[in-house]
Amino acid sequence: MVDSCDPNGHSSLGGIPSLKKWAADLAWLADADRDNAEERVDRLAGDRELEAALRAGGFRGRDYDLFAIEIAKYGWAVIRGWIYKGQIAGEVKRKGFGALEAEPREGAMIEDAEGLADETVVLALTAFRDKVLVPGKWDPSRGASLRTFFVGQCLLQFSNVYKRWRREELRSYAAPLDADLAREVEEFESNLANLAPDASVTAQVRDELRRAFGSITDHRARSAFYLSVAHGLTHEQIGHKLGMTGKAVESAIARARQRARENRETV
Repeated sequence: MVDSCDPNGHSSLGGIPSLKKWAADLAWLADADRDNAEERVDRLAGDRELEAALRAGGFRGRDYDLFAIEIAKYGWAVIRGWIYKGQIAGEVKRKGFGALEAEPREGAMIEDAEGLADETVVLALTAFRDKVLVPGKWDPSRGASLRTFFVGQCLLQFSNVYKRWRREELRSYAAPLDADLAREVEEFESNLANLAPDASVTAQVRDELRRAFGSITDHRARSAFYLSVAHGLTHEQIGHKLGMTGKAVESAIARARQRARENRETV
């Protein structure tokens, strides 16, 4: 799967980082993944013959595993692409699975897009097998392909995954940031310009931190960037400290670095 966490070289007018532009580029990558997965699914066999063969094997074994892997890749790319394009809420509603509440903060869903897609597809695979394929609820005469049916199951599962994710995000941001860490970040930022040349933090790191801090308003993103650059903590370690997933930390740091690069270019 495509590594899509670093928004290299994209900015909007005035050097201000554009979340929409970044998301559009990630959506393009997701579309490419979807198209490749679609071709692989189509190569397996015609849907009617494929379903019959899988049923004969009890929807188990090597053939079913191959099918599950390929259709999971397709569903993952579709859901990820819809998140990046901002279409996922509309698709969920269009399928009759209800309206999704607004994300806790702008860009939060994009930062966790891969994790949301992962969880959605894992749940959808089990439900698709147990509630659609085994009981024979897929009817090829009605015109929907297996992959279309599977995407519908993904949207159903996404609705529930999103609700749990949103609750966790709201709890995370409602909880106050560790006071000692917040004070450490604040003191470090205020002293950046006065650090001696032989200080433990190099001039390059000091410059990167100063530029990033100047453009990041989210307190957890600022702390994540500081812990990564100044202390070298892993994404998982930072996530544990800040109540974020490793993927969310990775995306937040990538966007912070992009802001720092853009600030450098406009100076």
